[in-house]
Amino acid sequence: MAWPFTNAELTAGLRRYFAQPGLRVRGASDYPPAAPRLQGRAAQGVRGLRVDYVVGEAASTVDCVVKEPVGRTGLASPGLCEAGLYRSLAMQLPMPTPALIAADPDGAWLVLEAVEAVEAPGAWGAEEFYAAVKLLARLHERFWGLADDLDTYLWLLRPLTRDYGIHVQAAAHALGQMVRDEWPPLIAHSPQIVGALGQIISQAEQVVAPLRAQPFTLLHGDYWAGSIVRDETGDMIVLDWGLAGLGPGVLDLVTTVTTSQWLAGELPVPAERLAARYRREVAALVGRRWSEAEWSEQWDHALLWRFMQEMLTWVASAPREIYQARAQQFEDVWLRPALAAAGRRLPPLSGL
Repeated sequence: MAWPFTNAELTAGLRRYFAQPGLRVRGASDYPPAAPRLQGRAAQGVRGLRVDYVVGEAASTVDCVVKEPVGRTGLASPGLCEAGLYRSLAMQLPMPTPALIAADPDGAWLVLEAVEAVEAPGAWGAEEFYAAVKLLARLHERFWGLADDLDTYLWLLRPLTRDYGIHVQAAAHALGQMVRDEWPPLIAHSPQIVGALGQIISQAEQVVAPLRAQPFTLLHGDYWAGSIVRDETGDMIVLDWGLAGLGPGVLDLVTTVTTSQWLAGELPVPAERLAARYRREVAALVGRRWSEAEWSEQWDHALLWRFMQEMLTWVASAPREIYQARAQQFEDVWLRPALAAAGRRLPPLSGL
């Protein structure tokens, strides 16, 4: 399979990466990526790249990762977003990230340094989850309330403001497609569920209002075990910044919990304890505290928004055999919790 970049583009990137203006690329080949990945959105379009090069008379090789991300129509390219973050914000982050070697100007492809993982994917226990949540709180603290400053980076996503209408329109289209196709039966054959989902979409402004009222920060956008590797020192290296954006931190935490449940199975620690750890860290770092009632409201509205933003379109577009294989998990992890949250926050939802 051909590479998406030219030899000249790769050479220029490696010369900057190694600070060796005389570096010459001799060849490039596929190899399994150095960091095994859990299956997820960011794992799609990822290939390992081994580059043979020479500097003077010395020959060597370097392992890289090539990404060809695919985004949603109307939103900033994930590749453009990830490259922009590495170039402009990586030095300000409280965690290490891969180095950007080269990237397409429009974000169609990126070449990153390969990051070696010292543990198997999915091997996280409670300790790793707590450490990841603590690191997430540090990320949010670093950019807490700086939405106006970050607004200069046009490649950052803005799910609750600039990009809000795109997500709502996509959710409405997805629900209409389910009704027209009469698929999946769990939704399409239930007037109560169709009505409830329709009400969630029609009341999207009420869904996001409490979230918009919170201080905005820099969001990773896809923060979970599949986007984090630990090196030999124990440091967590955070990958996959293609959905980085602006919003309240609770959106990242809900993503951590639900994506882990959706793609890796049952959590080794209850979600409530992870939320409690995050709240303690934020309180210590920025002095922001929520009452139990306030936090419960934030969580419900974040869950509703993420469900509308991501899962309705997944259900409508997933091949039927894939949906059928995950139907019970979808109901348990996403549908029933979202309907319950809607019942608490967007009453009345009759018949549920």
